[in-house]
Amino acid sequence: MRIYNNYIISLAVITCLLNVLLAFFGLDNLEIYFIANLIAYLVITLLYVYLNPRARKALGSVSAVAFTGFLVIVAIRVLEILAD
Repeated sequence: MRIYNNYIISLAVITCLLNVLLAFFGLDNLEIYFIANLIAYLVITLLYVYLNPRARKALGSVSAVAFTGFLVIVAIRVLEILAD
């Protein structure tokens, strides 16, 4: 099995388990799901960093976009706190 297949399978399994666990605990905030899945994605991507340079570059750009989404959520929350 190629390393890319292991990466995709581990990403899918961890994401499914994480979402089931969050749903089991009754969390209904979409931001929590996004942040938890983002952290899982970044950790798994760091574990598979030894991919070829072209794949590493693509994963880096996807990670940057996802991290930007995380920063937007944090900024919105900070603005809500400051507005109160």
